[in-house]
Amino acid sequence: MIGRAHLILGAALAACLAGMGGFAYGARVGAAQEQAAQKRADDARETQRQQLQARLDASAQRAQAAEYARQGDVREIYHESQKIIERPVYGAMCVDADGVGLLDRAAATANGEGARDPAGATAAPAPGPAD
Repeated sequence: MIGRAHLILGAALAACLAGMGGFAYGARVGAAQEQAAQKRADDARETQRQQLQARLDASAQRAQAAEYARQGDVREIYHESQKIIERPVYGAMCVDADGVGLLDRAAATANGEGARDPAGATAAPAPGPAD
């Protein structure tokens, strides 16, 4: 009987080891299948990203070519016009008499006219140092 008990115990132990080995093998196979599926999904996403990037690049190149063509057709024209103001744009209401005189002298200087004395009198040269 002892031999038979050892035989049954050995068979049970072998079955347990086989079951654990099968489980480990199945887990490895399952993990490998999951990794393969994940790699396929990653590759599909990368392919799609590359296609979209290629479309964006082509669109950017077309836009750049259109912009160069547009800039070649554009001419910039500058017009200068001279505007002469006959009357002053300031009045005595806003600026006191000294300020109006300063503005008149600045306008005369800017227009190339001789500087006028606000009182109307000609200015005498300032006396120099005594010799």
